[in-house]
Amino acid sequence: MTFEINLQDFNLTDVLQFVLNTKKTGVVHVEGETKGEIYFADGLVVHAANGTCEGVGALFNISFTSSGKASFEPHVEALEQTISEDTGKLVETIEKRHIEFQTIKINLPPLTSVWAKTTKEPESAVAIRRTDWQVLAMIDGKRKLADVITESKLGGYEAMKTVVWLKEKGLIFEPEQAARLGSRVVGYLNAFFADFSKNGLIWFKRWVVSKEENTEIANAISIDEEIMETKVVFELTSEQIDYFIRSFEEIAKTEGPKIYGKLLFRKKFEDFQSKLGEQE
Repeated sequence: MTFEINLQDFNLTDVLQFVLNTKKTGVVHVEGETKGEIYFADGLVVHAANGTCEGVGALFNISFTSSGKASFEPHVEALEQTISEDTGKLVETIEKRHIEFQTIKINLPPLTSVWAKTTKEPESAVAIRRTDWQVLAMIDGKRKLADVITESKLGGYEAMKTVVWLKEKGLIFEPEQAARLGSRVVGYLNAFFADFSKNGLIWFKRWVVSKEENTEIANAISIDEEIMETKVVFELTSEQIDYFIRSFEEIAKTEGPKIYGKLLFRKKFEDFQSKLGEQE
C-alpha cells in the first residue's frame, strides 16, 4: 500500500496515526519547507532523519512541515533505530508542540526581517543554552531570519522558539525598527534638553531612580552630559518609550514650576511640545 497526501490539507500527525493503526512497515518521505524521512516497523516509529539531524529531534522538525507532500513507501526497513519512544506518546507530544508553536508564531518577527545583536549583556540569572548561542552567533545584521532558521540546522520549531526568546530577553533587535523608535527618544530628549538644559538632565536622573523598573529603560539611553546629546544604545519597545515619556513628564511637571514658576514653565513646556510637533 502506497499513498501520498498534501500537507496543506492534512497534519503529519494524521499520517503517523494512520501508519500506527495499520501497523505498516515502511518509510514516509516528506517534501516541503522541511524535508526528511520517518521509518516505521509494524506501525511504530523507529527512525527519523532530517538533514544532519536524526532521531526524535528530526521527527519534531519534520512534524512542523505545513506545505508540500508526504508519501508512504511500504516494506522499506530502517538501517538503524534512533527512536524507541511509544508512537502514541510521540504523537501527543507533537500535538502539544503544535499548540505551543501557535504562540511562538504570534511573537515571531517577519521571517524576511533582518536582526542584529544588541549591546546588552545576558542577565547572570539567564541560562543561555548551546543552541541559543548557535542562533545568536548567526544573527549578524545581514541575514534574514528565514536564512538564520534554515542555516542553524536546529529545525523550525527550536530555531523559531530561540529567536523569540532572544528577542524577549533584549539580546537581539531589528535595526530598521530600532532606528525609527530610537529616533523618537533621541528627538524627544534632545529637544527637551535644548529648552531645559541641565535642569532637564537633573529631572531625567530623578526619573531613573524614582522607580526600579525605570533602570532598564535608562540603560538603553546614553547621554553626553557635556554637549547634552542623546543616543539609544539598544532596542526599546514602543510601549517602553510611551511609558518613559509619560512618566518623565510627570516628574518634569512637578519639578519645573518650582524652578521657573508656574506660568513660565507652562510657556516653556508648550513651546517644547510645539517643537516636537514640528519634528513629526
